[in-house]
Amino acid sequence: MRLKSTGVMFVFLLLSVTTGPAQELTIISEDNPPFNYLENGVFTGSSTEVVREITRRLNLPAEIKVFTWARAYQLALTQPNVVLFSTARTQERENLFHWVGPIYKVRFGFYARRGSGPYPTCLADAQKVRAIATYKDDVREQLLKSLGFTNLDSSKSPASNLKKLLSGRVDLWLYSNLGVRSIAKRIGIDPDEVELVLPFKDNDAYIAISRGTPQAVVDQWQAALDNMKREGVFEKISKQWLPDESIPKIRPLVSKSELAALKLNIYTENSPPANYLENGLLKGLSVDIVREILRRLDMPDNIQAVPWARGYTLALTQPNVALFSTTRLPQREKLFKWVGPLYSQTWGFYASKDSALNITSLAQAKTVPRIGTYHKDAKEQYLLTNGFRNLVSTNKNLSNIRHIMDGTIDLWVSSDFNMPYLARQAGINPDRLKLVLPFKRVQNYIAFSIKSPESLVTLWQQTLDELKQDGTYDRLCAR
Repeated sequence: MRLKSTGVMFVFLLLSVTTGPAQELTIISEDNPPFNYLENGVFTGSSTEVVREITRRLNLPAEIKVFTWARAYQLALTQPNVVLFSTARTQERENLFHWVGPIYKVRFGFYARRGSGPYPTCLADAQKVRAIATYKDDVREQLLKSLGFTNLDSSKSPASNLKKLLSGRVDLWLYSNLGVRSIAKRIGIDPDEVELVLPFKDNDAYIAISRGTPQAVVDQWQAALDNMKREGVFEKISKQWLPDESIPKIRPLVSKSELAALKLNIYTENSPPANYLENGLLKGLSVDIVREILRRLDMPDNIQAVPWARGYTLALTQPNVALFSTTRLPQREKLFKWVGPLYSQTWGFYASKDSALNITSLAQAKTVPRIGTYHKDAKEQYLLTNGFRNLVSTNKNLSNIRHIMDGTIDLWVSSDFNMPYLARQAGINPDRLKLVLPFKRVQNYIAFSIKSPESLVTLWQQTLDELKQDGTYDRLCAR
């Protein structure tokens, strides 16, 4: 993926291929593992092998040569019949090239040293930290600058950014999910020393074909790629390098009449700010996202707010049910089909600000007499799985806040995302509560019942990805 807009990068692979007697293609890439890179003298990677399979199907000969990125990108901008991969498709580049793809998905996000919290829960929080490490002139850095970020610590080396993060010189590092592990392993650092604390933006990588190239050529490449996906060849190649969530699926052929006939039941709960009732109306970040997906798919808006335990049971036992926002945990992984993520949050134990209680570990928390939890909530399930026997469960989460204030319970399990809103909803100033111990960072998704059609789930995921790609997701988050 081309992530730098200026500067020099090592770029490899020229495939000069003949598409007909009057035409020759120049195909260019860069060293960007695991997508396209030189290994033991051989240029390989997920995108490279996909491109090779396309050229094989189109009966195009290939010759590998080496170019700098500056020359390659300039050729793609100014010359006809030039193919450039892997290329991040952005709004700024949309009209500069023809696009064939997508060929993989990458997630930009803010990374922190594991356990260094508290973490940002939104972009506004990220703007307030001391320093964020970014890659100089990179697409991600440019995105932050366009959003008014002034706390960027720019570097020409992703490896140096990782070192700055681990040494405490910066608070966050903006990079991509697949790149983080690759960079860490290259410099001998355990990738688990850092963790994703705030997803920023999903981006699809494409094959970019220069504007002067005949549309018929572009169509041939896209058709070849689509056929590879239908046959399973694309997935088989990509799986050698990429996790499943980074491999794009072809859009399922589902008609509007088929979608309407599914009669999807959609449930949520009263849990601000993601989903909540205000004057009888459903609002919140997750509600807005789900409604935008429904609008784009021309599906009815039949979201119902129900107690969490009821919604969870329906999603477990009934077909064609979607439940949000649902925390994705290992013990839940095979219980549902997942679309997301919608947002991230950090779980923690909260107490009255006047409380003298001090705990530094989950083991200590097990010795506290009474911990308030929300019935069948992910946090409650997690603590039960970890041996907690001191939980006081309730079907109304707001009652936990009142019990904290009157001393009926000693701690309440909530998250940095929900706590301030729930407190205000209960008529309590959030400043009267304090975080005693954060203990887990999680992501929330839309959970579909197992008996929901795979084509429906794939369609929802692709539509959510489009929201993130075209900037709609960012606008909804900014509310």
